[in-house]
Amino acid sequence: MANLKGGSFEKQVKDIHHRLSAFGEKRFGKDSHKTHSSAISKKRDEYASSFAAFIANKGLEGKLNTYMSNEYIKEYLAQRTANLVYSSTINYYRGFGSFISGLKESNISIEFDKKIIDDAVKDFKANNIKPDFETGRAIDNPNEIIEKISHTHYPLSLVSRLQIECGLRVSEAYEVVRNFKNYFQELSQSLEGVVGKGNHMYESKGISYQLATAIEANTDKLPTQTTYNNVLSEYGVKSHDFRFTYAKNLYEKKIAAGENHKQVMKNISKELNHSRPSMSRFYLARA
Repeated sequence: MANLKGGSFEKQVKDIHHRLSAFGEKRFGKDSHKTHSSAISKKRDEYASSFAAFIANKGLEGKLNTYMSNEYIKEYLAQRTANLVYSSTINYYRGFGSFISGLKESNISIEFDKKIIDDAVKDFKANNIKPDFETGRAIDNPNEIIEKISHTHYPLSLVSRLQIECGLRVSEAYEVVRNFKNYFQELSQSLEGVVGKGNHMYESKGISYQLATAIEANTDKLPTQTTYNNVLSEYGVKSHDFRFTYAKNLYEKKIAAGENHKQVMKNISKELNHSRPSMSRFYLARA
């Protein structure tokens, strides 16, 4: 087993990034805790930087991995999640545990027992009340909201239209709008090669001629996702609500056409790029 490379915490954080990176590698069917997507990469960079700052504030120096012990990690997680909501706290604990497991699998010497994470999550659940299950996420009037957005933030309306038409996550829709030529196939009038969570690629996505033309013709700068969320909040919706709406509309359309429920769920799972059909059932329950 080895230590992280670099004489400073900053350089060791960079070494962590390189050791865990596994972009382009297949994730499914493997137990590896490597980093397979840009979204996970950002989270793990935050884990590493935040933990490094925690150790530095204690006046400690040397190799970060030597401080990744039960004692320090338990203290760090309690401090880091102190102001997080229920689900964010659990996700942070589990995400950090996976991050540490990835480093151990990368031959980094770490004296840490993952049971600490499991016990912490168990204790947290036992001592905190889980919020009510949020439903009604589907939007009743998406086209009306998109039309209003187009008059104030036209590029953002393209993101919304892409989400409601193709069921993409906001980060995926942003990527497609910014680099449309990389994904649009004019002959088949479809999007090809869009990558989702876990480096899992979407199947071919049909896109309307009107939307494709609008995205290609747009020359305005695309505002940040923060701006997008702020604009949507003015209408009482969140970016992910468009994806919930897409799932609900697709389900109702197929059922109305006489398709079998079980087959419809399989199709929706593919369209949403979910690795597990149960996730699609969860979406419809929330919609």
